[in-house]
Amino acid sequence: MKTRIHAADYYRRMLSIQPHALKCLDEFAKIMACRRGQEIPNNPGPAGHWYYVITGAVRRCAVRSDGRRQIVDLMLPRDFFFVLGSRNEATIEAIADETVLASYPGQRVELVAERDVEFARELRDVAFESLTRSQAQLLIIGRLTALEKVGSFLLSLDGRASDANGEVVLPVSRYDIADYLAVSVETVCRAMTDLRQRGVIRLAGKRTIKILNRSALEDRMDESSMAACV
Repeated sequence: MKTRIHAADYYRRMLSIQPHALKCLDEFAKIMACRRGQEIPNNPGPAGHWYYVITGAVRRCAVRSDGRRQIVDLMLPRDFFFVLGSRNEATIEAIADETVLASYPGQRVELVAERDVEFARELRDVAFESLTRSQAQLLIIGRLTALEKVGSFLLSLDGRASDANGEVVLPVSRYDIADYLAVSVETVCRAMTDLRQRGVIRLAGKRTIKILNRSALEDRMDESSMAACV
């Protein structure tokens, strides 16, 4: 019990020093430590719940008509996401063992937004950020080739990191990447190998990738530009 209390205090201190839009509600936030694969409840009451990712990663999944899983949103540290109880709500799961969330009751968030105009603007920006993530994913999976999709995915992860230094730590497995990009895991592996052999990326660890040639990834990842990198 003491270990759990100390862990909660540690993550609450971590939350207190991270800049985010719901700072004025941090004292009411509930700290949730989730294990890998643990489902986030989708019955949070009539006003829903806002969640903030302190550490780890979370995926929102839907099952397609053919029975395959599709990751429709990927939440990383310092991302917000909203859960409104619904039978049609996609499944939301923690990806990493050390996934810790801050949970904010939707009713309290709405009450503060009604009284505080500046807070209401910040809440609107949080909602727009969620829409921006969805739009970015549509652009990624809408690309024509696997190289384009995987390359764009790596760039998006680098852009979402607090220090975009070209070293991408994959928060998910290649199976999750495949479900996010709507391709097979074999396709993801082949694309990663192709990018590495062309000198565009380098494997710097089990789940760490170093981007060596950013322009090749940014140049729409077409075959002609990739050939020029060889």
